[in-house]
Amino acid sequence: MAAINLNHFYYFYEVARHGSFTGAARDLMVSQSALSVQVRSLEEELGGPLFDRRKGGVDLTEAGDRAFETAERIFQDIDHLLSDLRESERRIGGSVSIGTVNSIGIYLLPRILSRFKSDYPDVRVKVTFQEGEGVVDLLTQGRVDFIIVPWNRRYGGLDGVRLTRNKMFLVAKPDHPLAGRDNVSPRELERYPFVGYQEGMYTRSMIDGYFKRMSVSIEYTIESTNAATIKHMVLAGMGLGIVPDFAVSGELRRGQLSRVEMPTLMLTQEMMLYSRRNRTLSRTGTEFKEFTVSYFSTRSKRRSR
Repeated sequence: MAAINLNHFYYFYEVARHGSFTGAARDLMVSQSALSVQVRSLEEELGGPLFDRRKGGVDLTEAGDRAFETAERIFQDIDHLLSDLRESERRIGGSVSIGTVNSIGIYLLPRILSRFKSDYPDVRVKVTFQEGEGVVDLLTQGRVDFIIVPWNRRYGGLDGVRLTRNKMFLVAKPDHPLAGRDNVSPRELERYPFVGYQEGMYTRSMIDGYFKRMSVSIEYTIESTNAATIKHMVLAGMGLGIVPDFAVSGELRRGQLSRVEMPTLMLTQEMMLYSRRNRTLSRTGTEFKEFTVSYFSTRSKRRSR
């Protein structure tokens, strides 16, 4: 099969479309003489004239008509191909895997992923739950792309970005003796049982560190690995609890729980997004990371207004 120079064919197509060498040369930003050379080369390749030259323009010969019909199909198909490829480039697909702890998975991740899936419907998302430092192992072992955790620590081989800070609230049932009090002292807490995080967990260490600084001794009657269980135990009247604001905002608003106001209690969780260092993220992973950081940045700005 004889080969046709596609550049020559495109120049012929533009001359035929414009009906003149002058208009085609202007749009193609080439000289008329260079354009004429390209078209003559194509005519030699095809074995005959494609245009009847006339003053002020050109007319297609019978061979030129057939060549133009073919050129129109080819270059329209190329335009469609380029348009499809650009659209495919804009549309993010693939998958992203996330490791997290139950409290974030229950209270925050559904809102994040709902918004993310709305923007990127073709992305498949997998979430794996693990408690405590076990969630970090998911990332270091390469079983997930990211982890979202409620603490800020340095890990070799991992990069972290802070998403937000969550205030910790001391809460009780509304009929608790400390509920509704304006200024509770840490020492008063010693008289009441607590529901808390399991020993060894980062949040438990943070809370115990506060009590140690206050020289207060707390009795934990029930321990759990996640904020949801602690909250429900407090709702059941099992004791006081210190939990992140996002876990109890609804119950506080509805009056099912009360905050115990203690001015010296100023604890916060730093929620972090970690990924593996020196590992190039996929385009989907990059979009998820940027989306998540932007999501919390926008929420923080709304809160500060």
